[in-house]
Amino acid sequence: MSSRRSFVRKIIYLLAIGVLLIPLHWLSHPATNAAKGVQGNPGGKLARLRNEYHLSQAQLGEIDPTSVTIKLATLGMRGVAANILWSKATDYKMMKDWTNFGATLNQITKVQPNFLNVWVNQAWNLSYNVSVEFDDYRERYRWVIKGFKFLNDGIKYNEGQPKLPWELGRYVSQKIGKADEVKQFRRLFAKDSDYRESLPADLHDTCLDYKGQPDNWLVGKGWYEKAINLVDSSDRKGTIGQSPLIYYSSAPMCQMNYAEAIEKDGTFGEAAKGTWVTAANDWSKDESSFGNKPIPTSFRQKDSDKPVMIRLNDQETEEAKAKEAIAQLDKIEPGLREKMIAEKKANLPPSQRQALDTLPEKRTGKQISLAAQAEEAIRVAHDEVARKISDPKRKDDAKRFAREAIEHQQLASQISSSRGIVNFVYWRRLAASEQEDSVLDARQLIKKGDRAFANGDLPAAGENYRLGLKAWRKVLDAHPEYVAEQTSCEDLVDMIKRYRYILSRREESLPEPFILQDVIDSYQRQTGESPLPITTKTDGKKQESKPQVKKADAKKPEIKKIGVEKTKKQGGP
Repeated sequence: MSSRRSFVRKIIYLLAIGVLLIPLHWLSHPATNAAKGVQGNPGGKLARLRNEYHLSQAQLGEIDPTSVTIKLATLGMRGVAANILWSKATDYKMMKDWTNFGATLNQITKVQPNFLNVWVNQAWNLSYNVSVEFDDYRERYRWVIKGFKFLNDGIKYNEGQPKLPWELGRYVSQKIGKADEVKQFRRLFAKDSDYRESLPADLHDTCLDYKGQPDNWLVGKGWYEKAINLVDSSDRKGTIGQSPLIYYSSAPMCQMNYAEAIEKDGTFGEAAKGTWVTAANDWSKDESSFGNKPIPTSFRQKDSDKPVMIRLNDQETEEAKAKEAIAQLDKIEPGLREKMIAEKKANLPPSQRQALDTLPEKRTGKQISLAAQAEEAIRVAHDEVARKISDPKRKDDAKRFAREAIEHQQLASQISSSRGIVNFVYWRRLAASEQEDSVLDARQLIKKGDRAFANGDLPAAGENYRLGLKAWRKVLDAHPEYVAEQTSCEDLVDMIKRYRYILSRREESLPEPFILQDVIDSYQRQTGESPLPITTKTDGKKQESKPQVKKADAKKPEIKKIGVEKTKKQGGP
């Protein structure tokens, strides 16, 4: 009897196993590719989901047999193995055992090739944290490039991810172009044929400067554009992980920085002009430029959950449309808006009305506050005007014009706010004006003066500065915005200080009236500091301290992000 029950149980188990194989096959049946005479199979539910969401290893990137073998060997404990390896890497870094440190990083990538932060953090470690441990700038450069190549390997294993090429664009452009060793690093980078060969084929030519050599800003621009193309593809939208404004402005800003960099290197004329033409096109002029790129906002469309899109070039257009809608609204019943404002003004408290009637330049501190309150109180909204229209036949038109005016004004305001984040108007204006021969000639004269000053040839420096001042006077008369911009003002004031120092060595002072006095005045208003050179007392006499030629990277400090691999030296990505 017991043997019979045992037999029945075995039969039941076999039947249960058979039944369970059906859902198991439906879930996990592997996909097969079509071959000659054989139709392919999409596979089970999991295989179809992997294909739909691009989760299969073949879709994620390059398949590494070593990596697959390690995954199998860890028996599902890849997380434990990765933690152990990360701990070992940290220990090796603290001991400055760079050989084992590099080997351990390589092992981590085999265990977790599709964990993006492994590549980002450790590439930062190599290029920023490890490189600064060496005294020789050539050795520092070698470790910087190691970090770039490390992240490039990560891109091969994660081909569809925009995060990695964007980060590599940031590392290449800024670590080379804004380091303390910027001159040495840019020179080494231009001659680094080995690194150029490691780049994707489509970047080999686009990353070359006017001399036919690789330039870090152009290489960074190329990687940024690769990331942007991935984001703009239909199945990758919304995966950038940061502000769209900053993301999309990165590539054209690299072109701007490239144009500035070659001028600092002493290149002017047609070569410099061409780079600024490209910068202007990338920023706002071309149809595919940053200014014409649809940028999502935090506002949502009325009939859907999709974000309202703006284009930075459209502010003036939206303002013109709002102005036209307001004109059409006021045309329905002329004088109505003015009548409503007068009624509100009549109801103001006497103190506010008096403050409002006082000329702005003659208002006291209290009156300034009262006038602001009064202006808000008498403001008439467009929908208020529409509701007051007396002709019932025109009320619908009035409401439509009011709605259009409000919508266009809101879009214009949003665009204006977004422009401010990336300093859009400044860079658009700069890229346009820097193409002009007068600006290039003025900058070239100052550059010659800087070189002579650095070499101790004060007479030659003084003559070039004198001619440069005259050239800049013509530029500022045509482009007064240079005086209003603090960055441009600072550059000109630095040059004025060097020129004054040269004159002081000849016991002369700046001529009066000074040709760029408006620059000095503007600088003092903007900073609250006197732009005159610092003086020190030596042996009871005043002696003017020698101003320095500004370093190429002094204006724009290195951007650092805080992350899991933070150290005292550089921080983490």
